[in-house]
Amino acid sequence: MAVYRRGKTWWFVFEFGGRKIQESSGFRNKTAAIRAEAKRRTDLVERRAGFQKLKQAPKFDVFAEEFLRWSNQQHRPKTHGLHAWNCKTLKRFFGGKYLDDITTEMVENFKSARKHEVRKKAKDGRLITGTTVNRALETLKAMYYRAERMGYFVKNPVVGVQMFRQPLNSMRVITFDEQATYLAETSQPLRDIAEIMLDTGMRPEEVFRIRVENIDFKPMTIFNPFGKTKAARRSIPMTDNVSSRLKRHVKEAERLTTPFVFPSPHNVQTPIGSVKKAHQAAIDRADIRPRFRLYDLRHTFATRTAASDMNLPTLAAILGHTNIQMTMRCRGEAESDSQV
Repeated sequence: MAVYRRGKTWWFVFEFGGRKIQESSGFRNKTAAIRAEAKRRTDLVERRAGFQKLKQAPKFDVFAEEFLRWSNQQHRPKTHGLHAWNCKTLKRFFGGKYLDDITTEMVENFKSARKHEVRKKAKDGRLITGTTVNRALETLKAMYYRAERMGYFVKNPVVGVQMFRQPLNSMRVITFDEQATYLAETSQPLRDIAEIMLDTGMRPEEVFRIRVENIDFKPMTIFNPFGKTKAARRSIPMTDNVSSRLKRHVKEAERLTTPFVFPSPHNVQTPIGSVKKAHQAAIDRADIRPRFRLYDLRHTFATRTAASDMNLPTLAAILGHTNIQMTMRCRGEAESDSQV
C-alpha cells in the first residue's frame, strides 16, 4: 500500500491491470486513507470477479477510434461523418482519460467551455452554437452506450446532462417573394430539389436518395424506405409540379442506367451528396437576407400546410414526425406568422 500526504489530505497510488490508479482518499487521517485505498482495490477486483465478467475501461482516445470503426459499418455516411467530426472535438477535452474517469461534472464543464469557443473561420467572432454542442454530447452519449454493450464497466456521464434549448428562430420560413427570387437564381439539379422540398416537405437527404423504383406515378406517391425512425419510412404524396419534374429525371436516370433520380456527378451509381455550394451561391445571387438553410424549405412546407388547416396527424405522417409535438411547432409558427 502506498499512501502519501498532499497538503492536509492523504492520497493513495497503486497499479491495477497495468493502469496507474492515483486518487485522493478524501481523508485527513492516514488510517482512514489506507481503508479507502483498500476499498478502492476491492471495488476494482469485484468488477472483474462478478458473475458477469466486465472489461476494464480503455482510454478515451483508443475507444473513440474503436467507436468510429463500428460507426462506419453501422451508420449512414452523413451520421458517421458527424460522429468523426465530434470525436475530434471530444478528444481535445477528454483525451488521455479513461472512460470510467469521465464524470458528469466533466461533461458539464465541456458543455460550458465549448459553448464559449469562437467558431472556426468566423470573422465576426461568433461563438459555437448550442446546437453544435448538443451534437457533440449526442456523440459522447452514443459512445458510452456502445461501451456498455461491449461489456466495459462504465457509467454514461452524459445521462442527466441537459441539452441546450433549440432556439425557436433557428428555423426560418421563407416568404413567397423570397421563394420566387431564390428559385430564379438556382441552377440544376438544385432547382428541382428545392421545388420537391417545397411541395412535399421531404428532408434534403431524402430527396437526394430518391430511387426510380420508389416513385409511383399512378397514385402519385414517393416511397421513402429509410430513416432513423419508423415514421421516417413513409409514402409521400406528389403534386403535379413534383410529378412532372421527376418524370424528366426518371428518363435521364434510365439513359444513365442509374437507380437514383439525382445521381452524383462523380459516380452515377451513388446519389448526390450535397448541393450546399449551389445553395449558398443562389442565396448570394438573390441577395436574400437573412440567409436560410436548404432544410428551411421543409420547414416552410410544414408551416404553410399547417396554416391550411390540414389535421396534425396527417401532416405528421407526411413529414415523418415521430412525435406530434414536433408538428405542433409548425402550427404554432403558422399562427404566429398570421398575426404579423
